[in-house]
Amino acid sequence: MKTAAAIDTADFERLLSRNIKLPLLGGLFGAVVFVALILYLLSTIAWVEHTDQVVRSASELQRRSIDMETGMRGFLISGQDRFLEPYDAALARVKTDTAALRQLVGDNPQQIERVDRIGSLQGAWNEFAADMIAARRSGGDFEAAVKLGRGKRLTDDIRNEFDNFINTEQSLRFQRNAEVKRTSWMVVGLFLLFTLTLSGLVAYFGRRQLVRLSESYDAVLQEQEAHTERLTEQAWLRTAQTELVGELVGELSAADMGRKILAFFSRHLGSTVGALYVRERHGPLCRAASYGFSVEAENAQQVFSPTESLVGQAAAEKRLMLIDPVEADYLKVNSGLGEMRPRAVVLLPVANDGVSNGVVELGLPGTPDQRARDLFEVVAEDIGTSLAAARYREQLQDVLAETQQLNEELQVQQEELRTANEELEEQSRALRASQAMLENQQAELEQTNSQLSERTEALDQRNMALRHAQRDLEERADELQRASRYKSEFLANMSHELRTPLNSALILAKLLGDNPQGNLSTEQVKFAESIYASGNDLLVLINDILDIAKVEAGKLDLVPEDTRLDRLAQGLESTFRPLADEKRLSFRLELHPAAPASLVTDRQRVEQILKNLLSNALKFTEQGEVSLVISGTADGGASFAVSDSGIGIAPHQQEVIFEAFRQADGTTSRRYGGTGLGLSISRDLTQLLGGTLSVQSEPGQGSTFTLHLPAQAPQAPAQQEPAAAPSRAVGAAPARLPARAP
Repeated sequence: MKTAAAIDTADFERLLSRNIKLPLLGGLFGAVVFVALILYLLSTIAWVEHTDQVVRSASELQRRSIDMETGMRGFLISGQDRFLEPYDAALARVKTDTAALRQLVGDNPQQIERVDRIGSLQGAWNEFAADMIAARRSGGDFEAAVKLGRGKRLTDDIRNEFDNFINTEQSLRFQRNAEVKRTSWMVVGLFLLFTLTLSGLVAYFGRRQLVRLSESYDAVLQEQEAHTERLTEQAWLRTAQTELVGELVGELSAADMGRKILAFFSRHLGSTVGALYVRERHGPLCRAASYGFSVEAENAQQVFSPTESLVGQAAAEKRLMLIDPVEADYLKVNSGLGEMRPRAVVLLPVANDGVSNGVVELGLPGTPDQRARDLFEVVAEDIGTSLAAARYREQLQDVLAETQQLNEELQVQQEELRTANEELEEQSRALRASQAMLENQQAELEQTNSQLSERTEALDQRNMALRHAQRDLEERADELQRASRYKSEFLANMSHELRTPLNSALILAKLLGDNPQGNLSTEQVKFAESIYASGNDLLVLINDILDIAKVEAGKLDLVPEDTRLDRLAQGLESTFRPLADEKRLSFRLELHPAAPASLVTDRQRVEQILKNLLSNALKFTEQGEVSLVISGTADGGASFAVSDSGIGIAPHQQEVIFEAFRQADGTTSRRYGGTGLGLSISRDLTQLLGGTLSVQSEPGQGSTFTLHLPAQAPQAPAQQEPAAAPSRAVGAAPARLPARAP
């Protein structure tokens, strides 16, 4: 009672006020500060999660854009609709994902502008892709549009906008993390200062209460610090995941991707050695990349079946395996100073859509902590997705290689078809010039050629139809050859029938022109001589027609023999020098020392060709020089160049002159005479002799006809001696008509 009475009520109230009211007020203030801090941290966490969501959405939208580009590129290369599956799937969601991303950044005008730019660029790229796909399907020239680079520029702009967008979000997250740390430490400092001050004031009167209060606040601070540490760990994981995803973006091979992945784990977990095993198309796991291997380990090829070794088991079971501790002889790591061994080995399987794509093996300096395990769990799916994309690109490259091989085969078939078309056109032109009765068949042939041209454009899809058309074409060609042979036989028979009465007329005209009895007048003798000259011209024309008919019918026999070039040159000089002197032209014959002494060929046909060329040179030259230059060729043959300084030939007429009954200018036949058969016969005979006949000329500057003959004619025996007796060729091949210049 004394004690109670001794107790001063005012003092008790002051003590109560000090020991209860002040702690209560301090506790209330601390609670308010704590709640405010917790709310602030929750708000900041929400913004960090919001930033992570924005980054994931942006990365997903960028991945869809890449899928669209990859799908379009695969379709443009292969033309197969199955490559458009990722394109169609991404196209259906790109607009909705863009709108969702814009809604997520609705509080940031700068990011909204970037999303709008991404949307407009993606829309422009979608229109470009649609145009390219439509052009590819319609067979248009999409390659020219692709080479202009518009699609690449749009893709680069989209990638840059995504990079800027993600970098901005990363910067915002870093700023928010830094701000929350700074604010948290500032609040904690102020709160501690307040607590210490209040504790110092109350410590003298209520140490026990302040100690308990201090312990309570200390527990709160520890919980807050633990929560902050968890936030830091989550931010580290998100940053590492974003970094890895950024490095794996692009068209990387499995080896390049593996080196980036292993380097990433080395930076973030301190792994000293590692390897990436990728599942091949047929099932086994093959080492695609390594990090920190010794020379012996690097040179050893590592391939595992799906259930072989711990690598195969990790891939089959799709679970992370930890080997701790590691034996001393398990694996050594080389450095510049020596060797060491890892203390723990981690086998991380990576998968995509439930399918295991590979295994990452890492050698760590110690047992991985919880943060490392969380990192493995976060990035495993990203690595699996990237490996699946790399495998898809490799399959696309294989399809591209097969497509290129098919294109090469298609070009070979098109070249064969073009050659057949050219031969048919040559035969068609010859038939139109010689016989009107084949016009109906020629129309059918042109229709067939048109059908073949159309089928050539779709040859990869209509090979069976093309073979059928080729069989029809061969039948038509056989019909044309038979018709040409019938025509040639008709011309030969007609020529033989015409020469008999013509020879009689020539003999009678010769007798009348000689006038042995002298009973004809001078005018009658001139008439007889004119009849004789005209008959000779007609006989030459009949002989030319007969030669053409024999060549086309394959009835012209060649007699290869040892033909000395000096004697051949002397004979030509003795024949044409008087004619040149008569026209007051200079005639030059030059036999080069490098020319072969002789050729195994048909002397009569060679003389016929050269006489035609020299006759034409003299005929179309009014003044100047006519020359024959004989030289050697690299294959042991001879080259005969007949040059003149005459009227010349226009470039567009230089192929026409080799056609039967054609001359460079229709008026020249009236001025200079001739039938237009000499050059046609000369080219056909040249082809039978295995040689070539070409012309170089300019109007008003003369012409040069060059005859190239091999050392031995095709009809000659393989090892015929120069002194051997000539043998007549049997079954000479029919001459091919010369191609007309386009």
